Amino acid sequence: MNDIGNVGLTHGLGAAGAAHRVNEAAAAYRTSAQSEIAPSAPRWAEGRDRVELSDHARHLDAVRALPDVRMAKIEAIKQAIASGTYESPEKLQSAIDGLLRDVNG
Repeated sequence: MNDIGNVGLTHGLGAAGAAHRVNEAAAAYRTSAQSEIAPSAPRWAEGRDRVELSDHARHLDAVRALPDVRMAKIEAIKQAIASGTYESPEKLQSAIDGLLRDVNG
């Protein structure tokens, strides 16, 4: 389940094996940092689970990182609602017109 136990002196390859695996992983990392092509996994990592992010996931991550540019407008609307000045006949008519445009295509 979890290989953390394999690092100890009394299990698996012991400290020498763990050091070798760490060196392999470091070499793979250095190689990947120097090229755009992902290196092959170290021999000890073969057959293990891995995660790949789709372009869609990367796009969602970028969208989440965008700043909240409309917060000032939201706060102004909240204040107008609280003070009773937000609703007006003109705004109601504009909302009805927009809804009718959306429904009628």
